[in-house]
Amino acid sequence: MNLRRWLVVTLLLTAAGCATTREVDRFEAADADIAGKRTFAWTGGECCMPTTPSAEIESGVAEHVRQAVVEELMRKGYVEVSDPAAADMHVSYQVAGTQRFVAAEDQRVGAPSPNVLTPGNAPLPPASLPPQEMRVREGSVIVFVEDPKSGRLIWRGLLSDETRVSTPEGAVHQLTELARQVAREFPARRTGP
Repeated sequence: MNLRRWLVVTLLLTAAGCATTREVDRFEAADADIAGKRTFAWTGGECCMPTTPSAEIESGVAEHVRQAVVEELMRKGYVEVSDPAAADMHVSYQVAGTQRFVAAEDQRVGAPSPNVLTPGNAPLPPASLPPQEMRVREGSVIVFVEDPKSGRLIWRGLLSDETRVSTPEGAVHQLTELARQVAREFPARRTGP
């Protein structure tokens, strides 16, 4: 029985350790009364990347980000309308990214010093070699909500994350999850008077 409890506790701690908590940078206009609004219209968005993504990747990002944001807003009690003129709010997004090169981290954790033991007696690289570099990308997702009558920004959520994914599908997935987390911070619709 103790072994079973130990396994459950270990699994819970592992799951908690794997969960990343990122803080969404939010802005909400003080006089907007977002919770009192009922409908929204999706007005699109754009991708601003350091390299021009293919049309397929850009449309994948647009489709997945839209789906994630709309699902979260509907869970919060808002209704999507197709006519922007009939909407209480206009919702859009922007995906931005940067990339940089950093020195790769080759340190062996817990291994003895390389001058004592080397695997298979392999020679160590000369100290004059430059460090290996790896590409690191940082992606940001920004969700904008505007008042259609005044065109004024009434809510904005921004979330950035560093990524080392190497496939376009992985990048689309990560950007979608960032958009979902931003939309979860949107205020819930007030029901009642």
